[in-house]
Amino acid sequence: MSKELTNDDKYKALFMASRDAVMTLEPPSWRFTSGNPATIKMFKAKDEAEFLSCEPWKLSPSTQPDGRPSDEKAKEMIEKAMKEGVNLFEWVHKRVDGEEFFAEVLLSRVEQGGKTFLYASVRDITERKEIQNNIEKLNKVMIGRELAMKELKQKIAELESKKT
Repeated sequence: MSKELTNDDKYKALFMASRDAVMTLEPPSWRFTSGNPATIKMFKAKDEAEFLSCEPWKLSPSTQPDGRPSDEKAKEMIEKAMKEGVNLFEWVHKRVDGEEFFAEVLLSRVEQGGKTFLYASVRDITERKEIQNNIEKLNKVMIGRELAMKELKQKIAELESKKT
């Protein structure tokens, strides 16, 4: 006879099996309170305890690409998610070993049993950002080439008009 899974068992199985890094944060400290195996792998922590010992802003460089301090901006992103219910944004994270990576972060406010906390889903988008940067560089080269061709055509036209 098979035993049916409870909803709690199903949710825990989804949390543990997710290929996305999934974690929770709770007020008032906004420290991590859980992290699934994908989280431990993404941040290169030795185990969940090591991951949980890190504050969100400690797993970030001192500043974000816009020049703002990570700790200040992290608190702002948390406040926005708490106020609006959800906040999706790009972030530069740092693994436990110090390696930085680009991430897409989705913070969702959850209310359960009279408690409110944040559910965070993090995806490493480093490869996507590298591709975008390469496309931007290629576009600049192509635009430069087009401008040079336009100038060359104008000079040829000027020379031909002087001949006649």
